Amino acid sequence: MKNKYLTKCLCMTIISAMVLSGPAAVFAASDGGAFESGEQIDDSYGEVVPTAVPEPTQVPTVEPTQAPTEPTQAPVEPTQAPVEPTQAPAEPTQAPKPTHSPTATPTQTPSSPSATPTQAPEATPTPGTTDTPEITSTPVPSEAPVSEAVRDIIDRIDALSLLEDITLDQKDEIHKIRKAYDALSDSEKSLVSNYQLFLNMEKKLKKLEDTKEKEEKEKKEAEAIEGDPLYYTDMVSNLHAGKDFYLNSLQDNYQLSFSDDFASVMDEIEKEYKAKNKLADVSDTTGGVTSSADTLLVRNWQDILAVYIYEQSQQGVTSYILDGSCKAALADIFARMNPVIRDSSDITKVSYGNYHINHYIKENKIPKDQRAVLKKYTETDCSLLCAVVTAAKGFVRESVGDSVSEERVNVITSAYSLIGKVGYFWGGKSLVLGDDPSWGTVETVTAEGSKSTGTRRAYGLDCSGFVTWAVVNGYQNQAMEASVGNGTSDQWGKANVVSEADAQPGDLVFQKGPEAGVNNHVGILCGKTEAGDWIAVHCSASQNGVTVGEAYSASFRYIRQPSFYPTIQQAAQMAAQGAQNSNTQYFVTDVKVTNTLQDIIKASQNVYDPANQPFTSEGNAQVVVSDVTVNNALSDLLQSQTVLEETEAGGQSVFDVIAECYPPEEEAAAGPSGDQEQAEEAGIPAFVSEVYVDNSLDNVLDTGTSTETK
Repeated sequence: MKNKYLTKCLCMTIISAMVLSGPAAVFAASDGGAFESGEQIDDSYGEVVPTAVPEPTQVPTVEPTQAPTEPTQAPVEPTQAPVEPTQAPAEPTQAPKPTHSPTATPTQTPSSPSATPTQAPEATPTPGTTDTPEITSTPVPSEAPVSEAVRDIIDRIDALSLLEDITLDQKDEIHKIRKAYDALSDSEKSLVSNYQLFLNMEKKLKKLEDTKEKEEKEKKEAEAIEGDPLYYTDMVSNLHAGKDFYLNSLQDNYQLSFSDDFASVMDEIEKEYKAKNKLADVSDTTGGVTSSADTLLVRNWQDILAVYIYEQSQQGVTSYILDGSCKAALADIFARMNPVIRDSSDITKVSYGNYHINHYIKENKIPKDQRAVLKKYTETDCSLLCAVVTAAKGFVRESVGDSVSEERVNVITSAYSLIGKVGYFWGGKSLVLGDDPSWGTVETVTAEGSKSTGTRRAYGLDCSGFVTWAVVNGYQNQAMEASVGNGTSDQWGKANVVSEADAQPGDLVFQKGPEAGVNNHVGILCGKTEAGDWIAVHCSASQNGVTVGEAYSASFRYIRQPSFYPTIQQAAQMAAQGAQNSNTQYFVTDVKVTNTLQDIIKASQNVYDPANQPFTSEGNAQVVVSDVTVNNALSDLLQSQTVLEETEAGGQSVFDVIAECYPPEEEAAAGPSGDQEQAEEAGIPAFVSEVYVDNSLDNVLDTGTSTETK
């Protein structure tokens, strides 16, 4: 029985050895993989194997490695080998039962020296090749040579690091290094070992550049205040700010250009329209400049321009040149946009319709898709550019707004008229009405306080001289110099404090406060941008001429309001009183005032009371003045004798120096007298029974001069 058991065990061992020594076993061994628990050989079989190693407990650890040692026992019972294999599948199912099988691991096979042939595959397992990544992971990049571009950048950064400090002198070099670095690939950039050092250099350079920019800006502002010119020259004329910038802006953005004399074309259209409709404004009768007393001021020229361009665009025109050739078309639009409107209660009160594009759109039923052109040419930027380029009152009025007095409009218009005409000259002044012939001639700068002092350059104006000239020419009165002041300090002192909310175009604007004294810079506010920022016109040293721009950007910080402008209330009163006088012609006969107005005022007497004279059928009718009364206190305005003389012209005389003329209310209400009816039949526009000289005549009568009535 025992022998039978031993024989059975021997056969099983031989079969197992044969199986394990096959290709599958060798392959498994070469992979170095451990057996699964279901594939373990029962260690109890090893106890009866005669050829087992001295320590049977270790036999299971040999497992597949013992396969080569067993074939020596195969010849013992070769005839039984085929018999038992049928039982081999039955026995392996018992392999999971032994509890010792989990402890058997292939790692113990080296402990048995006797199993030398089977251990060879363990020395050559492929997992051993996993060491190759360690070989390739050695710092090859550091050992391998870097590209020439990378080495050049590293060397240049090292060279800069040797300097004591980074200055603006290294600006170009640092910029070149940055450009070269940006041209590298990402892998090459990672090889620039001193890149952080370079970043620190860039930060230092940026700080230096910011500091320099700030210093240059402060210097520029200081030069503008001091009046240091941008150009020094011994030539007849020097470069100065011109109209090119504004002309180019109009052309590029609005495809629009103007002839140099276009302002006069606009004036001719207005005058001819008045003559056609037999209209006259206060300034027309006095021969003076326009004022707030005028009621026929055109305030829609920008709209007239927009309508003209719209109608031209409908004909396929894409670029617009405004000059004398446009006069007829503009005059037609002017008439449509400015119908004469008479007050129903007083036909002598006349005004214009002053229609805007909204009225034109409604009147002509302009479709929405065609309105863009009309709106484009009435926007703020276009309106401002048209005013700057043409220096035409019609454009200026609309650019500053309807609420701005005509006196302010006149000053701004005069200021615009010098753009491109005069250069900057430290200490340059002028009271000439119109262009000063000395502008552009070579002069030596004699005024102290400027770097240009002692140099020769083209004569022009400085900032305060420009303001004075604009006011003098706006009022057409050289005596206005005393009102506006001479020099920035004087101009500051003669203007009043005003809040930004109450400021108006025409007010003065300063860069510094009164502590600056004469070292200040002054300009004139001339409107606002679309965003509501103030715009100023000033004679700039840095631009070497008259320029227009955003006030705050030009370092203007303080607004002062001159006292010579009429207040809003005064302007309204002037307009109301002017409406009484407009479009009524007055004829006076045999009036000769030879005594002083002061005496008349003090005596409160009538100066003339002739007998009535009838109108003749020949047309030489004369309106008789029954009373000519000089009213109100004028002694504070007129300091010397003023003589009014009368002359005859075709049997009629026009008394054109009266500021306020109107019949007494009781006579006007009673209707025209017989003489008045005769005058109307003879073509005489109006009859005056009493002529009152009222309010401020200093705008009409120049002290110490004679004024004729024609």
